[in-house]
Amino acid sequence: MKRSLKNNQRKKQLTRQHHKMTSRRQSHFNQVINELFESQTTSQVHS
Repeated sequence: MKRSLKNNQRKKQLTRQHHKMTSRRQSHFNQVINELFESQTTSQVHS
């Protein structure tokens, strides 16, 4: 019984870590896309 509880906690911890990682990656991705988009719009305005 105790062992399954331990596994459960470990699983929760893992998902939490994974979520942190993915959200960080997502924000980074959004940042890159935004920068790309910004540079595109500014170059269009200038030309």
